[in-house]
Amino acid sequence: MSTMQSEVFEALRAIDIPEDKALKAATALSRRDDDVSALKRDMAVIKWMIGTLYPIVLGIFGTIFALWLKIGDLTVAVARAH
Repeated sequence: MSTMQSEVFEALRAIDIPEDKALKAATALSRRDDDVSALKRDMAVIKWMIGTLYPIVLGIFGTIFALWLKIGDLTVAVARAH
């Protein structure tokens, strides 16, 4: 039994919850903490992925904008040629 789990168990026993129910509740809270830890690890990976993709996407948009400006210049040059 982990420290937190034993503390929860002892607190529940102190308010006269039956031992089997107190143990089940403490175990359920321990599983919840494991789930939260797994979610935090997953969020760290997602933050890293977004942090990596953000500059790539901005670079792509910047390149598209630069090409759009060049196409506009070419359109003006072709219009003047005619």
